[in-house]
Amino acid sequence: MNLSLPPFRTLRTKLTVLYAGLFTIGLVALAVLAQVMIERSARSSATDELATSASVYDRLWQERERSLAGAADVVARDFGFRSAVASNDVATIESALDSLRARAGVPHAVLVTNEGQVIGGAGELGGKISRFVGAIQGDRRDAVVASDYSVHRIVTAPVLAPNEIGRIAFVVPLDASEMRGLEKLFAIPLTAEMLIRTRTGAWSDGHVTFPASTGRSVTNIDTPAGRSFAIVRPLAAPDGPAQAALLLSYPMARAMQSYRSIQIGLVAAGLAWMVMIVIGTGRLARGIAKPIVALDAAARRLEEGERAEVPVKSDDEVGRLARSFNRMSFGIKEREERITHLAFHDGLTDLPNRAFFQQSLDQAVARAKRLDEKVGVLCLDLDGFKSINDTLGHPVGDALLRHVAQRLLRVAEGAMVARLGGDEFAIVVSESDDLGRSRRLAQAVLDTFSEPLEVDGHTIATGSSIGISMYPADGKEAAVLLKNADLALYRAKQDGRGNFRFFEQSLDEAARRRRQIETDLRVAIRTGQLQLHFQPIVASDGEAIRGFEALLRWPHPERGFIPPVEFIPVAEETGLITQVGEWVMHEACRVATTWPEHVRVAVNVSPLQFRSQGFGSVVLQALSTSGLAPNRLEIEITESVFLEGETGVLQILHMLRALGVRVALDDFGTGYSSLSYLRSFPFDKIKIDRSFVTNVANDASAAAIVKAIVDLATALNMETTAEGVEDAGQHAELQAQGCSTLQGFLFSRPLDAVAAGQMVGSSKVKRAA
Repeated sequence: MNLSLPPFRTLRTKLTVLYAGLFTIGLVALAVLAQVMIERSARSSATDELATSASVYDRLWQERERSLAGAADVVARDFGFRSAVASNDVATIESALDSLRARAGVPHAVLVTNEGQVIGGAGELGGKISRFVGAIQGDRRDAVVASDYSVHRIVTAPVLAPNEIGRIAFVVPLDASEMRGLEKLFAIPLTAEMLIRTRTGAWSDGHVTFPASTGRSVTNIDTPAGRSFAIVRPLAAPDGPAQAALLLSYPMARAMQSYRSIQIGLVAAGLAWMVMIVIGTGRLARGIAKPIVALDAAARRLEEGERAEVPVKSDDEVGRLARSFNRMSFGIKEREERITHLAFHDGLTDLPNRAFFQQSLDQAVARAKRLDEKVGVLCLDLDGFKSINDTLGHPVGDALLRHVAQRLLRVAEGAMVARLGGDEFAIVVSESDDLGRSRRLAQAVLDTFSEPLEVDGHTIATGSSIGISMYPADGKEAAVLLKNADLALYRAKQDGRGNFRFFEQSLDEAARRRRQIETDLRVAIRTGQLQLHFQPIVASDGEAIRGFEALLRWPHPERGFIPPVEFIPVAEETGLITQVGEWVMHEACRVATTWPEHVRVAVNVSPLQFRSQGFGSVVLQALSTSGLAPNRLEIEITESVFLEGETGVLQILHMLRALGVRVALDDFGTGYSSLSYLRSFPFDKIKIDRSFVTNVANDASAAAIVKAIVDLATALNMETTAEGVEDAGQHAELQAQGCSTLQGFLFSRPLDAVAAGQMVGSSKVKRAA
């Protein structure tokens, strides 16, 4: 039998009955769906909590691996330990392993030599530890092994001299005590158990067996506590499939308790909603039925591209909808035109944007190729624009960019001017008849911006740097021309700003070399290629050693030693200097602990590293890990650390002073504000720049400057160190002037850690020939 609604004479009645019926059916369906969703939500919430807890465990697992591996690495790199391993000094090795085991808080720490010898107690694993450690290959440091229903975690660190001669291994039993401790770390009442893979590939805890298909996703299992959610985390074995896994489970009944009150509330809300739907649907149908036909017809005309309008006869929602429809109809054409314009123009300056610029440059290159002409690409930006934004605010910066755009349009004489982004602009110049136009235009732009701009009541003095590339000499594609112009701009800014430079092939080669240095430097940091050399700092008599300056060296495996002047700037630009500086600080302190207690180590600190938030923690960790007395560490900084303000710098300096670390002002006298910095902070030492030391013996003015610096330091109770002492004449003059300590090739070139240790062990400095 067919069921259908009776015919209705009015749209209002039809809408009322239809909507009320649909809403009632929908409400019933929603109630049923809500009950289902509540249960699914409870399951999903419990699943998420379980998955989150598993992720927490993963992070704890990884953090524990890094902590143990780091502790092992410290011992593995120790020269004395490596010597003991190389000479098979079992007593020394066991002593070091006992100390390491106590510091790391693990029950077992052993050394496995390349011959398979196990030194130290491996617990239940016994001689099996050699086979397990040998199976951990490549960059892996961590593995879990199962043996006779006992599970152990093994964390290793290679001992290099320089090739691997053995591995330090921690052995941690993953027993019931370890699982109970793990359960306390989770926010929900989880149960943690270790599972062992059976011969059939399934997982088992000795009582319950789980299928081999159980993976890392959340699943349902039956446990003594009832039906539970569970997740299995296989733990990496030394080789092959995992031998053990972690099982985390959470009872389903506990997950459903918090949803009971919601189910009761939904029933009450549903009944109230049914009453409101019947009343509201009738009133709504009465308001929208009449104008709906008119709006539909007008919308169809608008869809076909006609200008449509509907009469407005009320002030209610439908009337406002009609007015909005009319405004929309009138504004569509205007908005379409505006959207098209914005797609290819900058919203701030109304200049062509990067997309339009690239299209125009492509067209200019194609035309020049067809007519055998030249095209110039000028890439320019404003000097000091960031400081204007920072000091005067972004509204003033935006207004400045608009003024700049107008000036460029006037100077460019019909050339295509575009804003590429930020304060970067570009100009395309056709040189069909005038081959010097690009050069003259660049000079005209520089002359224009040499005059201050009046912007929103501010007189702003700004300049510009410009890079130029030419088609076809510097590239035959738009992307290449823009890249080369940008490289030329980079060179112009390096050469002092406020000028222009044409692209040269050497710029591209230099850019490629910098990228290669960055790539190789990341590898060097990861693989431990970097080394520290040490240059002695001697007393003024040239005999007694007072300390060493740590100098970073990079012996590249293919290109030999790369000078610091090449890779340090790259490290600073890419932010790698912070990571490199942290390694230098730790390594310098570690080596210094092998020297007599009166010998200090000086470490140069980059301004970027010095201003980083974690610098104080790095110094503290380096001292704590190495055991070096704070007064034996000397931090060397240059006045460039003060360029962005003194407040933060002084806080760090006073923090170092509170620790007991000494602070030296390096390259003193080469800047413009050195004396003011001495007034702001009482440095422990002033290092006299080698530019004054070079001519101190034969130039009266240089000698006078050195004398003034020494007298100033003496008056302020500061030590002095003269850098770059290379001959006896300089030595004699500096000693006569009263310098506290000296440093230079006259006494020694930088030495590796072993040679430095041998030198400090002798009674006198062996001067260079």
